[in-house]
Amino acid sequence: MDGIHDLGGMHGFGPVPIKKGDYVFKADWQRRAFALAEILAGPAHYGADQHRQAIERMPAVDYLRLDYFEKWMVATEALLIEAGLVNAEELRTGRKLFDVDLSRHRKIGPENLISAVKSGAELSFPDDTRKPHFALGDRVRMLTDSPAGHTRSPRYLRGRTGEIVAGHGVFQFADAMAAGRGAEPQHCYTVAFTAREVWGRSAEEAQDMIHADMWESYLEPA
Repeated sequence: MDGIHDLGGMHGFGPVPIKKGDYVFKADWQRRAFALAEILAGPAHYGADQHRQAIERMPAVDYLRLDYFEKWMVATEALLIEAGLVNAEELRTGRKLFDVDLSRHRKIGPENLISAVKSGAELSFPDDTRKPHFALGDRVRMLTDSPAGHTRSPRYLRGRTGEIVAGHGVFQFADAMAAGRGAEPQHCYTVAFTAREVWGRSAEEAQDMIHADMWESYLEPA
């Protein structure tokens, strides 16, 4: 879906601020928010793509107003409600109103949080013999489709032409995972675009290159 969350930014909101510093958490509550989001992914059965989609569904005014980890908690709450583990009144009051059969849900405790986070980042895929549609050096164009759900297709690159500079094999498709359709695996490539192609005559350095990783279904031959 297109919205205020788009990585390329939007007109009318000024420059994208660049915050310097090597911190991850500025306050202890942010550490707890991160831990809760990771631990609760087990019983609620959501992954990174579903969590990102829940953040992207937020009203634009809330997205602009909230801290990064506040967005994480709003998304986590929405996914817990969807999973039937809590209801809105329980979240509002902080009091349990009904019991949930937790035996049906995978449990992740504090003692194995780190291993759970690492396992989520280590995506292993079975050997896939499907032939890629594109090869190194191919000229490709980003489709102009605007999916209704979560997508990794950057709006500012749609309709732009670039060159395949790397192939990365087969990966699960983020759009499909967020929609609950399963992996729908397909090839992924790195595509290089010139700044002039992306931003036209307003590009500060026309021959600078922008590299973006793209799933096969985002692309067509140019």
